[in-house]
Amino acid sequence: MTPDDIRQQIELKVVELVKARMADGSMTEERSQQVSQRVLDLLQPGMSMEALYRAISKLDDTMPELSPVVLPYLREYEHNVTKQAQETVRNLIKQGHYDAAAQLAEKVIKQDVQLVWEGRAKYTPPPPPPPRFPPFPKR
Repeated sequence: MTPDDIRQQIELKVVELVKARMADGSMTEERSQQVSQRVLDLLQPGMSMEALYRAISKLDDTMPELSPVVLPYLREYEHNVTKQAQETVRNLIKQGHYDAAAQLAEKVIKQDVQLVWEGRAKYTPPPPPPPRFPPFPKR
């Protein structure tokens, strides 16, 4: 999935959210225009995956009503990038490569890592570990 595909998904979800909020009266037309403009200003066609995730994280800074749209993407970022980077940093430290571990950690904090789409549209948690049975008693 390309960054433009993700951007279009987000824009569609925002349109649905705005329509629903206007229909139930919880959002004014003026606010809906502000929300729509904010999304169009931050999410530009042709963005890189890295720039897109940085922009997504800014969407609900001043527009808390966008949190339901933003949160799944941020969770996916955390699962696919941050958790994997933490494991890599841990392994680098175990191997004694402290400078490389520090540089990678800094890049992750700044959201300056190269992202590759893994083909999932929704976050699916990993399967649970197999059950562990107690050892057989000795005779």
